[in-house]
Amino acid sequence: MSIWSKITGFASKDSGKSYDFSRYAVIDVEVGLQDHKIHDIGALRYDDAIFHKASKKEFLTFINKVDYLCGHNIVHHDVKYLFGNEQHKWQLVDTLYMSPILFPERPYHKLIKDDKLISDQINNPVNDCQKAKELLYDEIERWHSLSDGKRVIFTSLLKGHKEFDGFLNIVDARNATSNLTELIVDVYKDKICQHSHLDSFILQSPCALAYALALIDTSDYRSITPGWVLYNYPEVEYIIKTLRHTRCKEGCTYCNTKLDIYQNLNIYFGYDRFREYEGEPLQEKAITAAVEGKSLLAIFPTGGGKSLTFQLPALMEGRTVHGLTVVISPLQSLMKDQVDNLANRGITDAVTINGMLDPISRALSIQRVLDGDASLLYIAPEMLRSKTIERILTARHVVRFVIDEAHCFSSWGQDFRVDYLYIGTFIRNYQKRKKCRIPVSCFTATAKQKVIQDICDYFKNTLDLELELYASTASRTNLQYSVIHADTDDDKYLKLRGLISETNCPAIIYVSR
Repeated sequence: MSIWSKITGFASKDSGKSYDFSRYAVIDVEVGLQDHKIHDIGALRYDDAIFHKASKKEFLTFINKVDYLCGHNIVHHDVKYLFGNEQHKWQLVDTLYMSPILFPERPYHKLIKDDKLISDQINNPVNDCQKAKELLYDEIERWHSLSDGKRVIFTSLLKGHKEFDGFLNIVDARNATSNLTELIVDVYKDKICQHSHLDSFILQSPCALAYALALIDTSDYRSITPGWVLYNYPEVEYIIKTLRHTRCKEGCTYCNTKLDIYQNLNIYFGYDRFREYEGEPLQEKAITAAVEGKSLLAIFPTGGGKSLTFQLPALMEGRTVHGLTVVISPLQSLMKDQVDNLANRGITDAVTINGMLDPISRALSIQRVLDGDASLLYIAPEMLRSKTIERILTARHVVRFVIDEAHCFSSWGQDFRVDYLYIGTFIRNYQKRKKCRIPVSCFTATAKQKVIQDICDYFKNTLDLELELYASTASRTNLQYSVIHADTDDDKYLKLRGLISETNCPAIIYVSR
């Protein structure tokens, strides 16, 4: 019995032509980066014959009696260079496009990294063929381990798309359904909003919906959709957010638990209520607005719980949509302080990338973002000009940009920073690449009307965003001011040491250069 029959247990017919799954070849084509010409071809045939030459003519003879050509990215790479726009007789089985659907959860498949096969030999197409063959066998085995409902869902969504048809044929995936919406809601009932509007996604973005459902089904929230999938199917991010982070008006089990800000406040921070300012539930209102996907400007008094106001929505979206919230702050010491404070609570989702890090620490932070370990990324505004930051953010599903010390936008503010004026440009370019709009949260303790107007005007002019304003009228009773005279540098040092030793509490010391 052939390997295909052993794994799949059937034979099939497609489009009136009989295809024998025992006649297959796994192929890999090496193409020059500069000349874009074929430099080498490798192939493994069903009868254990091996091909390893650069001759296209000899290769075509080698695969003449083969029905199925298999490979990793064969649909959009190998076939492109072998046949161009010419018609060919072979069915194509692509392991690349099925891998994030069948292996969406960390640690993913051992043979895949990003969109590439992990090979132990460089520029050896025969070795790559062997890896692709192993991956294909694993994909077939994983397909048959799925529940009947999930197989029907994926078949219904993917059938008719050339990237998936070959694989669906070899696993004899025939049982599509016309009641797909009802089936998805039933199969994923504990993982998506029960009132999700799925019909438009099924009609307009079926492949993106399949990738979204695969990620939604994972148990490790640090699992992420590969960057190449987000590039080819940018709708994935919007679909996940709609299904997992858009609260329904009717109320359902999922929304009433996963999107409840009070339950999440207790889970992450151990609090039972939000902070109020002279009776104003400002923190609760700002968090609710963020969870609902709105853009906002919050004016909180110093020490008024600002950090929790953006950290809680970020942690929630990290779990629900595997998203990343980018926090832009000019104060590097405070970035580290917030990351450390979260870590002390057992929350390891926050990462900072700034100029204070040594090369090793910086590389580790970057890798944590790329691997999905981070739901919160703290960076300074000047970091947005870094190509590395641009690359890692493009690879992730960024759900919100948080701008701390937002008064730095205003030329009327004493802390005006030119780097802040690039933030809108960066977000606009990022939105173009991602083909979606991303909300913004701004925080400041400065309530001057001109500063507020400058911030709102900036985002209206650069991103066409209307910021909802959440401002407290409470006075800063938690602040006290005094001026201490000192004659010399030594005198300043001694008095500063005395002030620190008098009180046992966290302190921030600002000094001029």
